[in-house]
Amino acid sequence: MKNIITTAIFLLLLFPMVYAQSQQPPSQKFDQYKAEVFTGEGLTYFGPETLNHRDLKKMYEERIFFATYDAATIAAKGYANLSSVPLFTVFNETLERDDVFDLSTFNPLKYYFDYHTKATQIFVLGDTNTVMIIYPQTITQ
Repeated sequence: MKNIITTAIFLLLLFPMVYAQSQQPPSQKFDQYKAEVFTGEGLTYFGPETLNHRDLKKMYEERIFFATYDAATIAAKGYANLSSVPLFTVFNETLERDDVFDLSTFNPLKYYFDYHTKATQIFVLGDTNTVMIIYPQTITQ
């Protein structure tokens, strides 16, 4: 009986994680998204042969995820909205915010996130039930 109750509690705690299936941004669009954000001098700074390019691509492919939650969960957790994050206009001053969020075309590189924080960051994408999760960087010796 004790095992059944323990298992039931575990499954109830696990349910929100199972419900919110996550997906990564499309890896085949990385070069397109990078080119949109890093123009001019940024093309040299983040050129394909640089460590900056390698680190940016690794972050894009391994640390950014999207998940869908119900509105009640989002409200209860109090996640910040993407509108609170400034655009990353250092190399391209013409970038514009997304009004509509389509994960097949959403470029997370356009936004000025703190990619070096030790905490997981979660942002709601506009008026949707989709959140963007940025996991912290793992440091290996």
